[in-house]
Amino acid sequence: MKKTFDAVAFMRMRREEIDREDAGLTWKQKRERTRQTLEKDTLWQRLRDRSVQPAPPGVITAREKTEVDYGKSNG
Repeated sequence: MKKTFDAVAFMRMRREEIDREDAGLTWKQKRERTRQTLEKDTLWQRLRDRSVQPAPPGVITAREKTEVDYGKSNG
């Protein structure tokens, strides 16, 4: 099966583009640029006010496991 999209290569390329675009900007300017970019994004507009309710008392929301099972079969 031939890979049609290389996500790692894409992210590396995009990070380099962003670094070039942000060259010479202060952290404050970079933050403002990011905020302005997000404000134009339709997905961000839908999700920005969404909140996740906390789990009720007694409900475990994280799996705690001490044994490492890398490479082990579940069957």
